[in-house]
Amino acid sequence: MIKPKASAISILIFIFISISSSYSAGLLFKPLTANVFEPRIGMMYQFNSHKLRLDIGTSNDLFELQKTGTTQINIGTDFFTFSRLRSEGNMKFPVETTDYFFGINITGKDRLWGKDISGRLRISHISSHLVDGMATGIEFTQEPFVYSREFLDLVSTITIADIRFYAGLSYIFSTIPKNVNEIIPQLGFDYDYSISQLLSIRGGYDFKLGGSDCTFRAVHTFQAGLLIQAFDSAGIMLNYYIYEGPGMHGMFYDRFDSYHGLGFQIVFY
Repeated sequence: MIKPKASAISILIFIFISISSSYSAGLLFKPLTANVFEPRIGMMYQFNSHKLRLDIGTSNDLFELQKTGTTQINIGTDFFTFSRLRSEGNMKFPVETTDYFFGINITGKDRLWGKDISGRLRISHISSHLVDGMATGIEFTQEPFVYSREFLDLVSTITIADIRFYAGLSYIFSTIPKNVNEIIPQLGFDYDYSISQLLSIRGGYDFKLGGSDCTFRAVHTFQAGLLIQAFDSAGIMLNYYIYEGPGMHGMFYDRFDSYHGLGFQIVFY
């Protein structure tokens, strides 16, 4: 059994490995700011539940399929995890649950009506697992079960001034448990405003209709923060978060989650 202190050390090691090995600069399709299913490197403290969320991952364009005029199409890949940890003080953070996400994507961009448009199609797998933090120090609040799904999600965007509006749809074609809704519509926007050469404001709002047993429930996520440029290609973003809706972690997909939090994120340009 991994001790909580060892878990904290492992987390720090994984952060440094991820920062040194992942370089998501120059992506044709920039990840959606508030969407929870995006690759990130960072951590956030949830005030309501006194939990931590740890994100480790990357997205990279691998091949250029087409580039003519204003049109470009790439193929790439996504690999990331998002974990929920419990804070016990003295740098002890037992990991309660971790979700693994990986897949391939096709992204494209062009100009239409004088505006930048872009799109992304992903085929992905996601699974969720209980970890050591649910087995030591507290009573079980969730029995482990198999949570796995494969899905397609398509998002299209249009940028007007400093705001990128988007709409999307996810189709789950294989899933355990079987009672989750197959179709998940999505709407949102990103905001990006430069204050100076070193500082900018970034934010976003994401809305989905998820749920199970043919019952749809709204999922609201919001993120806003100050991005501080550290190098020519990387910066640190200090964020405020809001989440409300069915749990983002697969082990708790049928439970309602509501929290706000503060955290940081490593951003690559």
